[in-house]
Amino acid sequence: MPEAEAYLQQFISQNRELKFPGDWGLKRTKHFLNLLQNPQNKLRVIHIAGTSGKGSTAIYISTILKSLGFKVGLHTSPYLVDFRERFQINGQLISEKSFCKYLNDIIPIIEKMKKTKLGKPTYFEILSVLAFCIFRKEKVRYAIIETGLGGLFDATNTVDSKSKLCVLTKIGHDHTKILGKTLEKIALQKAGIIQKGNSVLSIWQNASVRNVFEKQTRKKEGKLEYIKKAVTFENINLKNNKLVFDFNFKNYSLKNLDLETNASYQAENCALALSVVCTLSKRDGFPINITKIRKSLREKVLSGRMESVRIGQKMLILDGAHNPQKMKIFINSLKKAHPKTKFSFLVAFKKGKDYKKMLPHIIPVAKNIVLTSFEMTGQDLLHISENPETVAKNLRKLNFSNFKIVHHTNKAFRDFLKKTSDSLVITGSIYLLGKIYPLLSKNKRI
Repeated sequence: MPEAEAYLQQFISQNRELKFPGDWGLKRTKHFLNLLQNPQNKLRVIHIAGTSGKGSTAIYISTILKSLGFKVGLHTSPYLVDFRERFQINGQLISEKSFCKYLNDIIPIIEKMKKTKLGKPTYFEILSVLAFCIFRKEKVRYAIIETGLGGLFDATNTVDSKSKLCVLTKIGHDHTKILGKTLEKIALQKAGIIQKGNSVLSIWQNASVRNVFEKQTRKKEGKLEYIKKAVTFENINLKNNKLVFDFNFKNYSLKNLDLETNASYQAENCALALSVVCTLSKRDGFPINITKIRKSLREKVLSGRMESVRIGQKMLILDGAHNPQKMKIFINSLKKAHPKTKFSFLVAFKKGKDYKKMLPHIIPVAKNIVLTSFEMTGQDLLHISENPETVAKNLRKLNFSNFKIVHHTNKAFRDFLKKTSDSLVITGSIYLLGKIYPLLSKNKRI
């Protein structure tokens, strides 16, 4: 396995422009897949794009379809701890042995690609292609594919089949240097996953975003349906610290559906996932077993999405919110679950993220804040955190003084375990969570 990781890491670009090569990269990925007999077009693909909620939606779809007896492939990014998280089958990582076998199968094609005018594929392109190959060889019934960034030029946007089902989650401002500074431009990139004849399910959202989605769907001769609060999902409450809501979609109705989370924002993501499964049920002719669906959702814990973990008597809440929209949604859910409570925070933001707009959401519920840092080298690009001293300057401008800087995440976490009995919220970046999870495994969870 170390050899496989070392081989893949040589394709991690240090140049941001090479990581996001636009149309050139998409052409290269399509050629790459063509050399492998286009496994992506031999799968029933559910393709998900959006700014917020796409990972949660993907996991919920996988969970529900598995509960109904299907073999399901799930490709998400980035990963938290192990890059095999990008190739899950029925919610489980494939074995290291299987991964190495599948990688070895495509290495001759990768080496061949290096000699073409399109050039060597990127790390993300290789993993996207590998996901399609693995799911095809493993004969999954459905392959759930989350875009990496955007949609139009994303390496996952290579499925030409009319049977592909497109899923569009909430659109917000993120990756604006690449996707555009307006919601309309961002929405156009996300809606780029819609291919000719595709059915599309989207969360109801900003009118300008809906206009883009509708125009793109008409252009591709597809069909668009919206999932709407107070219509598709309603009566959202917390009961016994669990999220409960009612779901209604066409002829399907589930009352008092309860999830293993107290994150109110998951009602939207779960409702979208349920709507996807109901759509597939009608299209592909399989029955909906409500009892099995209820049980699967009641037991499913989503890592890094307002996840609660106890270590002894101490409570940790982990959420990978990394843009202003996600942070606002997370903090609002935190307030609903823990009204009138203030927390200790451990925070780091990826360099380039709009932390100035995230801090005002955190401050009202923060008793104190520890600013830390990270450097993540094993993902699809070198990810570095914003300098804590720079973040500290903005906290001072916001008249928040109860903070300190602990550069090393391990030390910051150990200090919490030793010195405080407070509840701790860890947020700001999924890469920060990636540093924390190995530390959690060394401590007994209760």
